[in-house]
Amino acid sequence: MVSSATGLPAMDNTMGVLFIGVVLAMGLWGAGSVQCYYYFNRYTKDEWWMKTLVAWVWVLDTVHQGLITHSAYTYLITNYGNPVFLNTIVDTLLIEVMFNSLVVLSVQTFFVMRIWKLSHKSIPLVVILCLLVAAEFVVSIVYLVKALQLGTFTNLPKIVNLSRSINIFGAAGDVAIAMSLIWLLQRSRTGFSRSDSIINRLIMFSMNTGLLTSLDAVLSLITITVLPNTFVYILFYVTVSRLYTNSLLATLNNRKNLSGGLGDSSGEESVSLSQGRFRSRAVEIDAPGMSKNTNPHALSIKVNTETETTRDLEAQNGKMGRTPSESDTEIAMYGDRKSDYPMNAL
Repeated sequence: MVSSATGLPAMDNTMGVLFIGVVLAMGLWGAGSVQCYYYFNRYTKDEWWMKTLVAWVWVLDTVHQGLITHSAYTYLITNYGNPVFLNTIVDTLLIEVMFNSLVVLSVQTFFVMRIWKLSHKSIPLVVILCLLVAAEFVVSIVYLVKALQLGTFTNLPKIVNLSRSINIFGAAGDVAIAMSLIWLLQRSRTGFSRSDSIINRLIMFSMNTGLLTSLDAVLSLITITVLPNTFVYILFYVTVSRLYTNSLLATLNNRKNLSGGLGDSSGEESVSLSQGRFRSRAVEIDAPGMSKNTNPHALSIKVNTETETTRDLEAQNGKMGRTPSESDTEIAMYGDRKSDYPMNAL
């Protein structure tokens, strides 16, 4: 065993990098699983399609983790001491491309839907984004089909341009989605310090999540171009679906935090007073241009209140001239139907 292992080529920048990628992906899968558990326990009143999307993405991510783990095990354990086999492409290392692509497609489609609603159904913008998302998925499937026919890593350079195209479309789609969200949020400022503060949080959150996945795609593109004879690019590729999954779950799970921690899960806040109760419903924020009497580039804000008070409290409020203020309200949504939570995810 020692003599055969001594004859093995250096594998630090090939199988060693693949092993590191599998370990990193497993750590990110664990983080995503925790977020998934938190989501289903915290947001029990979300619509069925959103719960289905979360479950679908998590299952795809889990299968993907199993496939890349099998690949690493096959190379490093099953065929330990067999340098000839290292040139063979294990099928699971290619099949994972399909599951990776499905995760990316699902998450990017979710964000495009947010843009569709926030942009008041802007067809040109959404069509451009859909073309970028669809292009990445189609090229990924074409790459998978062709790679399965090659069989060895020696032949992979024949389709290297397809691999580069996947990363180019991936980075372009992520940047376009993030910039679209930022642009739509930026033009939706209301002038109220509280709502503008929430919009600032959303802008920073959109920028950070989009930047992370874009950076991963760019690094994969750079490494496959600069280091074509290594597996460094695979390190970034096998972890990208985890970044998308965690990005989706972080967006859904941070709705309350992004809205400033206002209210509870029911979206309604009750404030007990000395002699009665004042109850305020959430501020409804509609997509730009949905309100007839407001600036088309601003979010439409409507305050619905319900009060239950004693006569003494009503008289006291009448003398003080008290009216519902911004401090009595919550941010509710962006153009969707009224939900059970302070803010629907963007």
